Amino acid sequence: MKSEKNMFIVICFFGLLGLGLVGCQSSESNSNEESDKVTLELWNNVAAGRSYFPILIEEFEKENPNIEIELNNLNVESSEAEYQAAISDESLPDIFSTDALTINEFVNLDLVRELDELFPADVRDEYNQGVFDEGNASLNGHVYLFPVYKGGTYYMFYNKQVLNDLGVSKTPTTWEELNEVGQEIYNKSDGATYGLIFGGQSGWLVEAITKLFATELSPESDYDYKNGDYKYATEGYIETMKYMKELRENKVLSLSTLETDSTVARELFVSGQAAFLIDGNWTGQLLNESGFKDWGVLKLPTKDQNGKQYGEFGLGSNDGLYVAKDTKHWNEVKKFMEFLRENMYEEILRDGEPIVAKKISNFDIDLPFEQMTEISDIFDEMNVRTPDPIVVNSEAQVIEVETQKNAPDAAPGSILMGYLTGQVEDVESELKKYEEGYNQAFKDALEDNENITQEDFKFPNWVPYEPYTSEDYKELN
Repeated sequence: MKSEKNMFIVICFFGLLGLGLVGCQSSESNSNEESDKVTLELWNNVAAGRSYFPILIEEFEKENPNIEIELNNLNVESSEAEYQAAISDESLPDIFSTDALTINEFVNLDLVRELDELFPADVRDEYNQGVFDEGNASLNGHVYLFPVYKGGTYYMFYNKQVLNDLGVSKTPTTWEELNEVGQEIYNKSDGATYGLIFGGQSGWLVEAITKLFATELSPESDYDYKNGDYKYATEGYIETMKYMKELRENKVLSLSTLETDSTVARELFVSGQAAFLIDGNWTGQLLNESGFKDWGVLKLPTKDQNGKQYGEFGLGSNDGLYVAKDTKHWNEVKKFMEFLRENMYEEILRDGEPIVAKKISNFDIDLPFEQMTEISDIFDEMNVRTPDPIVVNSEAQVIEVETQKNAPDAAPGSILMGYLTGQVEDVESELKKYEEGYNQAFKDALEDNENITQEDFKFPNWVPYEPYTSEDYKELN
């Protein structure tokens, strides 16, 4: 009886021991599963990314439970300092977007990883022409930037409700038509509505649209590709500024243009205080998100009926994603970026931004607003590939950055605003001063760098308004 009792105790002991071992093994297994989980840091510097990244991350993590994406949406105003600190501390996140440095600076500092295996030739064919050109997503023959967008351009939006209410049927395509229609709008509304507004306090906007207007009359405005120097005292810039002054004097250009930034200008446009608004391609998305649907979009008006304007097709650092050179999780990063490559663009289109790096015709989806296709088509017409000195000599970007740092403060955009407010009387004289100062800064930058000359900035076979191709570069040799 005693021996049976002892045997029962022994069996119970080993039974409990077994349960304990199973419990330990189960606990150890769970612990291993947790330790196998990889966390990737993603720093986002693009406002629209706050909408689509959480959706994409949630979907990816469901498919890949052992990979976690930690999203950090940075404040635009303070992000540059955060990136500079991360570079100094050698603590860049695994994946990031930023305009703190150019692609050339990132590559020269050996901070970012090549992405060639993510973008073989057959994959690159799915993207818009020029996206992977040297100086855009690529440098020195290698891909470094995961292209998300394809740059940007500027448009003239119109408020259909204002035009209908005032009985105005014409949407202007020339300078003269805008002048006439704008005066009609002001008079019919008894001064309650102006013809045109833009954010005059947004310097980047004024600079960009002034240059675009100027390229019709003087395609060498800003930079003369044939001669390899900078041109600002051009007929295009001078006539554009005089035209804007005429619009102001004729009460076509709203007084609020002088006082507001692009955000406030857009709000005044929506509220019916202006019939036409000049702003960037992202404006369509913002108008749609605000619930305002009654609008259309046009190219910027030209002086001549058949006139052409153009913007340089080019990706900035903020138009894509980089991978830190020292990421410890390349395999997981690659898996996430492959997922983004196949799913991100469609999500961005659903979000309302049509200027994605892949061809919009690749996607069979219902767009959130009908004007998206028109915005994309105008972009493709307006933006052309221009010669890029970086293709000839990678040191060119160093020269460009150094030149910009030491250029005069009074750029064409600020000269225009000074002219509209009466602080500048002679625009031609001011533009000449700026041109001389800018070219001097350019000359000084070249003299300080023995690895490049002005000849690397000259493209005698450049034809304005036509795409500059790889064949054109070969002709230079």
